[in-house]
Formats: sequence, C-alpha cells, structure tokens
Amino acid sequence: MLLRIRHETKLTYSNPVSETVFELRMAPPSNDDQTSMGYHLKISPQTPITSYRDGFGNRVDLFNITSPYHELVTQATSYVRTHRRPGLERLSGIPWPPQPGNSVAIEALEYLQPSPLVERSAALTAFVSTLEIPSGTLLDVVYAVINAVNARLQYEKRVTSARTPVSEALELGRGVCQDFAHLFMAACRGIHLPARYVSGYVNHPGEIATHAWCQVWGNPQVGWIDVDPTHSCVVEHDHVVTAIGRDYSDVPPNRGLWKGQSEETMAVSVTVDPVEQATVEWNEWSPPRPRAIGGFAQSYSQSQSQRQGMVGFAPRRSSRSAYPNQRSPHAGLHRQQGEQQQQ
Repeated sequence: MLLRIRHETKLTYSNPVSETVFELRMAPPSNDDQTSMGYHLKISPQTPITSYRDGFGNRVDLFNITSPYHELVTQATSYVRTHRRPGLERLSGIPWPPQPGNSVAIEALEYLQPSPLVERSAALTAFVSTLEIPSGTLLDVVYAVINAVNARLQYEKRVTSARTPVSEALELGRGVCQDFAHLFMAACRGIHLPARYVSGYVNHPGEIATHAWCQVWGNPQVGWIDVDPTHSCVVEHDHVVTAIGRDYSDVPPNRGLWKGQSEETMAVSVTVDPVEQATVEWNEWSPPRPRAIGGFAQSYSQSQSQRQGMVGFAPRRSSRSAYPNQRSPHAGLHRQQGEQQQQ
C-alpha cells in the first residue's frame, strides 16, 4: 500500500517570540516493513534544518529561529509504501514460555526496564499479577495481554495528557492510544517480554491519523513485531512508523523552546491517504542524510485554546484540553505546552 501523509502544525503567538530551538520526529524510516519514497519538510519562517539520528535510530530534524515572529508553521509531507511481514504468522511460530536456555538479545534488554512514563509501581505489580498468561505461542500471550489492557482501560479523550504516567492512567481506567500502549508495554515487561513504543500514523478512515502502538520482541530470527493494543490487533499494512523508543517521552513528534511573554495557540491537521503513485517534484524534497549521535548511526484537524507556552524541549505531549490558559510570570525561555497527543 502506498500512502501519502501530510502533517501540518501551526503555532501562533499573541506577542512576538524568538530564540526558538525545535525538534521534529516526523520522517518515516525505511525498514523491513515499509519504504520511504520521499519526505519533505517546510518551515515558516524559513530557516536551515539539521538532521541527525537519536540514540534509538530515529531521524530528528532540528532548527533554530533567532528573529522575532508571531507564527510558526511546520509542514511535513511523506510518501511511504508499506509491505509489512505477516505478524500473525511470526507470533504464532514462537513458543511460550521461552525454551530453557533461551536468553534475550542485547538489543532488546533495554525494553525490559522501567522508563520515564512506564515506571514500576505497586498498582502495576498488582495488575501484572492478575494476568492469565497461557502456555502456547507468543500470539496467545499477546492477545491475553491485549484483552487484559482493554478490560482495565476505556478509550476516552481529554482525560490524560502527554505527561500522564501509566500508573495514573491505570488508576483512572481511561485514556487514549498512548495510555493503551504504555499499559500494554508495562504488562509485557512484567512477564519478561521486551516491548517498545511506536509513534506513527494509521490509515483508518474516520479516525484520527496520528497513532501510537507497540512492538514486542520475538527472537533474533524474527525480530520486532508490531501490535496495536488500542485496536486489539496485530498490525498490518495500514500503519506507518515514524519513531520508536522506551515510551512516548523518547519519541515526541515535536518539542522545543521559545523565548518571550506570549500566549500560544496551536492548530494541527493530519491526513493519511492511499495513492497510486508518489507524484512529487523530487528536487523540492529534503532528505538530508542524518548524522549519527549517541553511537547509533482519515484525516483530522485540531485546534487548541490559547495557552501560555514553553515549546517543550522536554518530551511532553498534552491532550487537547489538558492545560488551562496560564500566564508566565517572566519573559524567559518557555516550553510548548500544546503538543498534539496521540489519540
């Protein structure tokens, strides 16, 4: 399936702001399950863009704006061909529990550990203790965990934010795809199954196009397999990966800093459309080769109420109404508080 993805974010300010430092993680990579046919990023006000790879191998586009401005617009356009390997087959071919003597590969060990938003807690330990994990195959285990997550969480928007830890979502019993993914990973890690967070897009007409799901580790031969706890399925050709990490805090689509005394308003529009061919002017596209850092080389529109901002260089995301309007007591550096939450 060939998909065209358009992701526009518009940030407007009541007073001029300046000295912006911003990161974007919106470029779909090429891997065994998808091929990037092109990626173009446009920034207004126009400014040079530097690309690099973070410690998880994700492409990051970094830019600075020093002059004052009232409006910042980022427009990312991608063409991606999906050719995902059959996840059901791969999961059903892996026995569970693991065979005696089988050890977890080094590349997966990190995803057994707690992370900033998927921490260990008494509530999570109690939740994991209630899981009824069958003997059979990894597919059986995945669906047992998915069913347990869906029994504890009800899908509801605007009750959690980008900063909501999994234990809080578990206590609320409600949340969006980010929370479903975090609880699924917490359960998997609790039964010694490596699991990591995926940020990306989904082609489900009538649903919000930005999405979050998970990958579980099979074995060194099979690798990582994509699972969508929110939709209770093994992922197929309608999902496009942009970034992976331990949890959402590693993979925010946008984060940054700006300086000024101002109220911020954000509007986001994302579309994911199947197309016949990638009709692009290739000389207009921007695929600078990212440099390695850290040792590792449908549709919807959204607007947020005005709010005081830091363009968060810490990895944060808010729900659309998670933060009330607030005024900064000083004119120093601010984080963006209006990042779009994956729904």
